[in-house]
Amino acid sequence: MTNVFSDKEKAAAVREKRLLFWTWFAVMVVVVAAVAALTVTATYRVSVHRDRSLTLPFGIISAALGIGFSCGSLFFFAIKYKLTRKYVKMLREMDRGLKDKFDATFIGYEDSVTMKDGVYFYSMSLKTKPLRRDDIDERKLLVEHTVPKLPLCEGTKLRLVSHANILMAYEILETPASAPVAAQNDLSSDTKQ
Repeated sequence: MTNVFSDKEKAAAVREKRLLFWTWFAVMVVVVAAVAALTVTATYRVSVHRDRSLTLPFGIISAALGIGFSCGSLFFFAIKYKLTRKYVKMLREMDRGLKDKFDATFIGYEDSVTMKDGVYFYSMSLKTKPLRRDDIDERKLLVEHTVPKLPLCEGTKLRLVSHANILMAYEILETPASAPVAAQNDLSSDTKQ
């Protein structure tokens, strides 16, 4: 069986999540220190030297730093960090959750990208034994969008492992007899162009 997500990829995703958080935290410390230094300096100049000449510029700089950091944090946590956190959560749940192992026949890929629980996927259509109802034998399995499409021909027999309808591992059991001819035709048409 070929795993879709290796242990290296899982560890890299966790490292990226930590790096993103600690980078944000370091920027926050710098912004808070800068605002505190400006506030203390302005207060000291007013109370000791009775000089209010830098109070307005320091106030404007402090407000700009605070507003800029707040807006940046909102954008950061709403998009980048959220998507990374959801991806890490998906990988963690795959290790712990229930797995479904089944055999299927490959039909094709869908070009559209969809989002499920904060992670982007494309889907592959499979023909398999009905799971719950006797009339439905086609199943769509989600594949994470950064995973390259498997070089499969229609009719290829597969053994798959999934979690929550997300592909975790696969094994090619049998390729159809017409697959090599179709692949050769595709290659020859590519070389002609």
